[in-house]
Amino acid sequence: MIDRRDPHPLWRHLPPERRSQRARLQLKAWRWWAWLHQRRQRIGVAIGLYVLIWLIPLLLQQPLITSFALLPLVLVPPVGWLIYWLVWQEFHG
Repeated sequence: MIDRRDPHPLWRHLPPERRSQRARLQLKAWRWWAWLHQRRQRIGVAIGLYVLIWLIPLLLQQPLITSFALLPLVLVPPVGWLIYWLVWQEFHG
């Protein structure tokens, strides 16, 4: 039976001196780092940083520039869908 506290299925087969708390934390750190390097997470981090950077003017009572900076995040998906639909109509219509 696998213990739920083991970070890996083969963890219990390691020698006891290699099953330290430091090794467990290092394994978790490697997994977190690998997870962060996936494409989806990189895109999410980039968008999150973009939003955080452009929310700074809002804190300085500049809502207009913040709204202009956040417009690409709101308008790019519908415009991209519209372009896709128009090209599809052109080729299939």
